[in-house]
Amino acid sequence: MTNPLVHALVFLAAVIVPGGLLVYFAWRLRKKTVTPPTPEEARTAFREMFPVGSLRAQNRLDKLKRYKRRKSSPRKKSQ
Repeated sequence: MTNPLVHALVFLAAVIVPGGLLVYFAWRLRKKTVTPPTPEEARTAFREMFPVGSLRAQNRLDKLKRYKRRKSSPRKKSQ
């Protein structure tokens, strides 16, 4: 959880509920041990989300090309 207020409320609820701290710490440990996907899994998921001929895929590729072109071109100095 990135929101500290929500995190504090969940922790407070875990303290009040009997046995809640055990569940809270088990949940926190589980969240830390989640492994990120391998590059091949990420590629497969991306291809499922954006099939080759779809408009979403074309739009995504256009955005990536624009970003790369903007990033690689030198900035013009203002006069």
